[in-house]
Amino acid sequence: MSDEIEVRKMKDSDVGQVIDMMHRLKRLNQEFDPTFQVSDPPVEEVRESLNEAIRQEKKHILLVADAGGKAVGIVKADIHDRIYYLPRQDARITEFYVMPEFRRRMLGRKLISELYRELKKRNITMVSAEFPSSNLIALGFYRGLGYRNIVSVYGRHLEES
Repeated sequence: MSDEIEVRKMKDSDVGQVIDMMHRLKRLNQEFDPTFQVSDPPVEEVRESLNEAIRQEKKHILLVADAGGKAVGIVKADIHDRIYYLPRQDARITEFYVMPEFRRRMLGRKLISELYRELKKRNITMVSAEFPSSNLIALGFYRGLGYRNIVSVYGRHLEES
């Protein structure tokens, strides 16, 4: 069924629908780890952040899965310059979400495949994904695509004295 869904670059007109998906994603992250305690930033602040990322095409790739004018999935990758490593640039998937009613239709893989096409156009050959360590669904998804653990980030809240 994902054949009926178009994956394309995100436009300013998509941002309103994508904001809802971003909130869902962040709340899901919070379920996996309380370190990701969700704040409720003003909608305008989130809107401006997404619009800025759309405008800064050299630093970000934002794609949306469109089902008849409705945004049903997103992927956002940030481009990093790795001055000490080869390849010199990499892309890190920082936002990835598919609406629940559109899961299990290969839409996630379709979003990732389109991301890979965009990366190849830019000659970027390294991609990684960022998600809560306890999100075993994401872990299984990315491992199924051939990803492996390459860096670990540990954190803790400092107690107030």
